[in-house]
Amino acid sequence: MKLQRDTWLVIGLLALLTLVTIAAGIRQNQQAEKPPYSSYSSQTDGVLALRQWMEAIGYEVLPDRLSIFSPPANARLIFVLEPSILEESEIAALDDWVRQGNTLIVSGVGAGTRLLAEHYQFSLEFANPAVEQVFLQNPLLNIPAVRESIGLQTNFSLASTRNDYVVHLADGARPVLASMRYGKGQIIFSSAPDLFSNQGLKESNAPEAVLNILRLAGKKGPVWFDEWHHGERGADTGISGPTQWLRNTPIGRALLFVAAVIFIGILLQGRLFGKPVPPRRDMRRRTPLEYIRAIANLGRRAGHRRPVMTQYYTALKRGLGKRYRLNPSLPNEEYVTLLGKYNPAIDQAALLELLTALQKHNPGEAEMVRLAAKTAEWLNE
Repeated sequence: MKLQRDTWLVIGLLALLTLVTIAAGIRQNQQAEKPPYSSYSSQTDGVLALRQWMEAIGYEVLPDRLSIFSPPANARLIFVLEPSILEESEIAALDDWVRQGNTLIVSGVGAGTRLLAEHYQFSLEFANPAVEQVFLQNPLLNIPAVRESIGLQTNFSLASTRNDYVVHLADGARPVLASMRYGKGQIIFSSAPDLFSNQGLKESNAPEAVLNILRLAGKKGPVWFDEWHHGERGADTGISGPTQWLRNTPIGRALLFVAAVIFIGILLQGRLFGKPVPPRRDMRRRTPLEYIRAIANLGRRAGHRRPVMTQYYTALKRGLGKRYRLNPSLPNEEYVTLLGKYNPAIDQAALLELLTALQKHNPGEAEMVRLAAKTAEWLNE
């Protein structure tokens, strides 16, 4: 049984709806998995162990689900671990917060970290070979003592045009963690975010190194993990205007989806204005003479006698002088004289007369035909 077009349209729309539903389910499952270096993630690259450990040793971990990005005023230490791209206003807010005497720890190798590093005149350089172990450098407090290397792998090291930073972890001459003063506060940079991860804290001497870094940050105070740049948002998304409402609310996205389905349905329901009209097939072919006559008639109507005569004039001089390599641009008298020296048999007077006649400004049609015939005779001799 042959299905009608409308039936196929309904089947297609149902199939599209099914695919969108499956894609939404897959996306929801993906969103359930926390991003790398999130303080809520228990995966190997999460930072949940660090968050819980800091709470256990007396640090107050502040809530991090914000509706608008703004570093908490009462925070004394902020972790920004492998963030997404930061806007200029967000970097400025962190600047103001650090200058008030607080400590910012930035660690990662992605685009967001690179943007922050560039803002503070740092950069990430590719390490070849990769860093596999680092050593604690002075002047960390070294409490508790770290007497051996830390098994820490990273493909990047730190570099800077500044001269006021201090290296704390390094693999020889390649620093991977450094600090600098910034206003009344300080900024700690690291190109090895795994040091703070769940897996990294299991490495030998890694927890002692992290404790030294926390003591470097100063007295214990409220800690805030930047989850804003991991996609975590508060319930109030700060929606303003219908555009944001459509994009950021479930009802708005549902309306956009319905509008898209209706548009596709209208597009697929399109009808032709009528039956296709096949092009006319004229099998009669014109003879070459017809084309020649058509071109000649066009030239006659346009009055192109002067260009035609110029063409014959040039063709005559080129044809006669080709054998003797004479320049066709020579004046007629000089050209005819040189041609007569090479070929005494030609009638120089008749040739000069023909060349002069071919240069007339506005010859008549009959005269043009006569001169063309003479030119053909000269060229055929």
